[in-house]
Formats: sequence, structure tokens, C-alpha cells
Amino acid sequence: MKLLRPCIIVLLSLLFPLAASAADITGRSRTYVLTRETLDSKHLMPAYEYLDFRAESSEAGTVSFNFGGWYRYDLQEESFNGRSNDDLQYAYLSFRRKTGNALLNIGRFRVHEGVASELVDGAYGRTDLMGGFSVAAYGGSPVETMIDTRRGDSIYGGRFSHGIPGIYSLGISYLDEKNNNTALRREEGADIWLRPFSKLELQGSSSYNAISRHWMLHSYYLTIGPFANFRLIGEASQVNYKDYFAVTTLSAFTFPNIDPDETVTTGGGSLEYAVTSSLTAIIDYKLFNYKIAGNADYYGGKIAYAGSSFGVGGSVHRMNGETDRLRYDEQSLYISKTISKADISLQGIHVGYVQEINGVKNAYNVSAAGGYSLTPKARLVADVEYSQNPDFNSDVRGMLTFVYRFDAKFEQQQTQTKKAGSKKS
Repeated sequence: MKLLRPCIIVLLSLLFPLAASAADITGRSRTYVLTRETLDSKHLMPAYEYLDFRAESSEAGTVSFNFGGWYRYDLQEESFNGRSNDDLQYAYLSFRRKTGNALLNIGRFRVHEGVASELVDGAYGRTDLMGGFSVAAYGGSPVETMIDTRRGDSIYGGRFSHGIPGIYSLGISYLDEKNNNTALRREEGADIWLRPFSKLELQGSSSYNAISRHWMLHSYYLTIGPFANFRLIGEASQVNYKDYFAVTTLSAFTFPNIDPDETVTTGGGSLEYAVTSSLTAIIDYKLFNYKIAGNADYYGGKIAYAGSSFGVGGSVHRMNGETDRLRYDEQSLYISKTISKADISLQGIHVGYVQEINGVKNAYNVSAAGGYSLTPKARLVADVEYSQNPDFNSDVRGMLTFVYRFDAKFEQQQTQTKKAGSKKS
């Protein structure tokens, strides 16, 4: 609770003036209890509590305080970073103005502006300018999980854009991050959203690593239709691993888990047909062009039915590549049903490899979930998942979730005083 306790104190100090001037508070509590077994046969059962809420001025909705954090306690064996751990996800004051679509955030917040998708301790602001132009800027200290200290760390950047609502938006963005006063990331980007008419839409972005002087990522999507219940979606992307994963805190994306010299280019699309308002059929194709692993074609189809209380769907795909891990057949099936206050869902995925991998030719993943709404604000959900693949002989995981939504209103003290005086008279 090292991080959460001081934040709660700060929160209470901020809520009192909001309450005195009339405020609405909405939030959600999510409690998870998970169970799983590690590779060294340890049985883990961590319990998590996620709390997030928003306190907003009732008068004009111009001032709000937003908070989110979690706490973990291990009910059985220790999982990581001690028996218990916590983290402050975000906590910031937000000031809004209706004119100019202006916004100012101060505290810990997440920024989504062009090349940036960052958690920052600092300040962020944006506003619309004249002539369809908009500008956004942010700066502060990056919130990261690296093992070194945050001394000398900084991050700043922004996005400048121009557009016409409903027709197009073009933006350029920049990000500069330093670690211990040394350049760590310097990225530039461009993004586009274009809809010249109702049946055609293009969106995408490109990111450039200004330190290595190479493109990191290109990602674009094109949607055409619908025409007579048909809709065509095309996509194209390219990822340079060495530049895109140059800085990461996830072990799955660190070398040598991935080949730093790999580059993957993908292209393809899907054709969707709305058989009825509830039934949709899709055929899709995607070409993966790996610089090192070679090429692979992924193609197949799926069908899905979504009713008011019942849903079912399935898919069949083939991956035909140049390595054993990229040669397999894949089938999936899911079903969901809502009965009064309860709902259940089942899902199964089978992957059959052409050649055995680590002695395994068939991989499975089966999951089931059941939920029940105790009240309009409280919900209980149980999940269980079983998987078997070339990396795990068998893996069983379970999770129990309790979700509670809450809200409260604080009336303005002056208004209450006036009402009390009128009753006495």
C-alpha cells in the first residue's frame, strides 16, 4: 500500500472542495482471485483489488478528479515482488472548457497522441485552434517499470493536426524521452483518418525512430461499403522489430525472445456479408512476409450469430508457412447465452500442426465463464481455462471476479441551506 495510501489522502483533500461545490462521483471496484500453477509446480492464488472512480463538478462538468489503482495479496505462495504489491495507475485533475475543446490534465495520466501512448507524471493539454487546426502537448516524467531510478528521466512531446469534422484529419506528432539525462527514445509520426464519402474510410499511422533513423511501424486500414450487405476491409502493415521494440519493459518482447533483425510485412483483408441483421459470414486472407522466418499465408472463414440473448460462432483457418510453427490448421467455436440475470459462455480453439513441435502435434485451449448480476450494480463472474500446447503440457487457470459500480451525489451546500431556510419559513 506504499503508493495508494498517500494518494487516498490527496484524494480526500480534493474531494472536500468538490463536495462543497456540488459533485458527482462514479466508480467501479473489481476484485479478482486467480489460481494457476507455474512451471516449477508452485500453486499461486493472488487476489487483486482494482479501484477506479471519477469525481466531477455537477455545475458545468469542467473540473474532475480521476483515480485508478490496484492492490495484490498472495493467498498462497508468493508470486512476485513480495507477498503483496500495489500500483497507482492514474490520478489526475482534469480541467475542461467547452469553447475550443480545451483540456488540461495534471497528475499521473495516460497520453494518446500520435506516436505516444504513454503513462506520464506531469501535465497534458490540448485545444482546437482556428481554421480546423488542433494542438496538443505534454511533458513530465515517464512512469516505467525499469529497474533503474527515475532520476534524470523526462518525457515530452505533442501532436499538431488539421481536419474537417466527418471528412478528414491529418496529424504529425513527436516524442522525446530521456533516461538518466541520456536520450532513450526519439520518435516521430504521422497519422491519417479520411472519409471522403460514406462508403469509403481510410485510417492509419506511421512511426519513425529518429535515433536509429529507421521506420518503426506502418499500419493502415481501408473499409469499403457496405454495398448490398457486403463490406470489404483491407489492411497493410510493417513492423521493424529492432526499432519498434527498442525500449520495452515486457520480457516477451526482449532479445533473444525475438530476433532483433526480423521485419514482418502483412497485407490482406476480409469480405463480410450480413446474411441477416443477426447473422454475419466472413472470409479473410492475410499474407505474412517475415524477413527471416519466411512467408506464411493465413486464410479461412468464420460465421457468427448474435441475438438478443443468444450468440454462437465458429471459424476455420489455415496457416501455411515456411517453418513448422507457421504450418497448422485452426478451428474455433464459441457459444453464449443469457438467462435472466445469468449468462454463460463457452469457447474452444484447436490447432493441429503439420509437423510435431516439442513432441506435440495438437494444441487446445478451452474456456468457460459464468456470470450473475446480483444487483443492477453488482456482478459476480467465474472463469476457468485449460490449455495444452508445445510450450505447456497442460495449464489450468481459474478466476473469480466481483464487480461493483457505485455513484454518489453531493449537493451544493448553499442550495441545501436555502432549501432548509424556506422550509422553516
